[in-house]
Amino acid sequence: MPVPYENIELLHADDFADFTAWHHEGVGEIAPAPGGMRLHCFGSKQGAEGCMAFFRPTLPDQIAVEYDITVRSHGGLVINYLAIRGLHGEDMIDDRAQLPPRAGVMRDYWAAEKGLQSYHVSFSRFGDDGVHTDTSNWRRNPGLLLIGHGIDPVQEIGRQYHIRITKDYGHCQFYADDTFAHAFVDHDASRPIPDYGKFGFRLIGSDVAADIVNFRVYRINGNPRLWQATG
Repeated sequence: MPVPYENIELLHADDFADFTAWHHEGVGEIAPAPGGMRLHCFGSKQGAEGCMAFFRPTLPDQIAVEYDITVRSHGGLVINYLAIRGLHGEDMIDDRAQLPPRAGVMRDYWAAEKGLQSYHVSFSRFGDDGVHTDTSNWRRNPGLLLIGHGIDPVQEIGRQYHIRITKDYGHCQFYADDTFAHAFVDHDASRPIPDYGKFGFRLIGSDVAADIVNFRVYRINGNPRLWQATG
C-alpha cells in the first residue's frame, strides 16, 4: 500500500533554460526539447555505454522528485538514480578524480570496485529490439541487488507521463500520473542504507530518446511509524 507524503518545501526547480545543472557522462547527447531537455542514447546496447545525466546539486534524504517525461523511441529503457554518491561520502561529480574512472557502462554505477552507492529504478523498459519487458525494478547498489519490482506503468511512446518518486530513508515509491505503481522497504542495515547524493537519469539501448520537462525536488517529512510497524 502507498504511504502518503506531502510536499513540504520546494528545494530545486529546473525548467531547462540551459543544461548547466546537469552533468553528462557516457554516450549520446543532451539536447533542447520543447520546453525541456532531451536525452538520447543511440548505437548502444543494454549493459554498455549509456546516456547519463546527473543533477549537480546534492539532494538530502526525505525528498520527492517530480518531472514530466515523454519517451520518443523505444529501443531501450530509462533508469533513475537516487542518493548516488561515493561509499565514503565523495561527491560523484565534484570528487570524480578521487573515484575509479567511469565510461558510462552500467557496471560503473553498481560494481563495488567503482566505489558508488545508490538506489535505482528502471521503467519504460523496452529491449534493444523494441519489445516491452512488462516489469519495472528497484535495485540497491553496490551489488545490483533486486529489492522491489512491479508492473511498468510507462509503456506508451509519445505520451507524456508525470513521474513522482519519494525517498524516505530505505523506503522509496514510484508514481506515474499520480497513480501508485510500486515501492520497497529496505531493512538491510548490514551496510549503510543510501541516504543523500545525486539524482540521475540513464538511457540505454539501441535507440531510446526521452524529453524531460518541469523538474522539481521537494522536501518531505519522514514517516517513523513505517519503520516501527515493519522493522
